[in-house]
Amino acid sequence: MIQDPSKDLTLIVYNTPKPPKYIKLNKSLIKVLIFLIPVIIVISIASSLFSSVYMKRKLENVRSKEPEIILQLRQEKQDLASEIEILNQTNTTLTEKISTGATNAASPLNIMALFTTPLGFEDKRSDELANLENMNNDTVNNNILFKFDLINNKQDSSKLSGYVNIIQYHAKGLTFYPAYELTIDSPRLEYSKGESFTVSRFRPVIAEFPKPRGSAVWYKIFIFSRTGNLLAYKKAGPFQLQ
Repeated sequence: MIQDPSKDLTLIVYNTPKPPKYIKLNKSLIKVLIFLIPVIIVISIASSLFSSVYMKRKLENVRSKEPEIILQLRQEKQDLASEIEILNQTNTTLTEKISTGATNAASPLNIMALFTTPLGFEDKRSDELANLENMNNDTVNNNILFKFDLINNKQDSSKLSGYVNIIQYHAKGLTFYPAYELTIDSPRLEYSKGESFTVSRFRPVIAEFPKPRGSAVWYKIFIFSRTGNLLAYKKAGPFQLQ
């Protein structure tokens, strides 16, 4: 009589002088283990290799960016040091102005008639610390873009900082940049409400105005220091409206 194959594998282990041991193993389990163990080993090796390559690339990427980060931090440090220097200079100048007392209420220059006179105001245009170049006027939809380059002309190569104020003249009156509304209580412009700037070499300025009625516009540009001294003044125009 032919017997069906056994599902178990029987082992008899002799370990004299101890009595023999009888061990029964499931054949299916053995087959599964023989298949799974190599697969697990291969997967583990592949995962280790992948992790190793990924971490190596990640490390190389971080190292490649390290100089860029250092340069960025160094530049930020220089910018902060420059800002601190400018603030210290401004503080010193303001202290000197306060110690000399207030100027007369009337502006010492006719061109400054629309501005309040800052404490200790000085006309610094002769020092030629700032130049205004490449002026042009573009009409875009219902707005006008008046553009020019603000040039730092300081001989010591230090940064120039202050405020830009622009008055646009047209047939219907005046428009200010930045936008400013004169009132009975405040009938003059304040220089410190202009567009703040800090420039190392040159800085493009783009002043946007609503398009007025009329055929032409012209401009007066005022460049003030942080403490209110007049660094540059220029008239531009007339520019024909399209």
